[in-house]
Amino acid sequence: MGIASELLILGTGHSESIEHWNTNAMLATPKGNMLIDCGFTIKYALRDQGLSLPDIDAVFITHVHGDHVFGLERIGYESRFSYGKRVKLYIRETLLTELWDQTLKGSMGLASEGENTLQDFFDVVVLKDNHFSYNGVDIRLFHTRHTPRKTCYGLYINEKIIFTSDTTPIADVIEHLPAQAIFHDVTLRDEHPVHAAIPALMNAYSESTRKKMYLMSYEDHWRDYEAQINRDFAGFARQGQRLAV
Repeated sequence: MGIASELLILGTGHSESIEHWNTNAMLATPKGNMLIDCGFTIKYALRDQGLSLPDIDAVFITHVHGDHVFGLERIGYESRFSYGKRVKLYIRETLLTELWDQTLKGSMGLASEGENTLQDFFDVVVLKDNHFSYNGVDIRLFHTRHTPRKTCYGLYINEKIIFTSDTTPIADVIEHLPAQAIFHDVTLRDEHPVHAAIPALMNAYSESTRKKMYLMSYEDHWRDYEAQINRDFAGFARQGQRLAV
């Protein structure tokens, strides 16, 4: 039998966390590894799992915030100049301008040999709709509700795993998607305009859905909530957690 593909959770921390790495994951397949987001702590997160940048073959970006994209500068430079390759970058067409012109160009637009584009660092695969496949793994995208007027995508992987990235509750989406496990954004504040507070999660989702839900992107005082999360949800997502897809 061949090696099964799996989802590896690389980081589970809030952007302000110093105890955990940025909330990023990796889709590991027998033919290559694709990051789901690439925050500024990506090298530490990979190191902790016995991996490094040469092990990464592709990246998918859910939205343009530093804890989800700032690691692209590092992977782009090192892959090109140290390892002689361009990593595939899967990105929705709706995020292209925001990622390059408004975010990465200021630090990557000029190098020693002159002016650069995003394509000089990455093999860019522009997704024109909400469906693609990575090495036989089916991935469907859905819109989440994060920062107002800011495009953000979640992933539905092989009709088994939901990965929301950053979002407030989206029960109208998730309750209708059959899944074995759900990785959902959370904040440990009582309420929050762009992240999912625990009271909002409790009100939005059915008990059966919450019992499949691993919470990620949490702050460093997570231990104060561990008993409640273990009782009302599947638990906190853990760095190094693996699920077959």
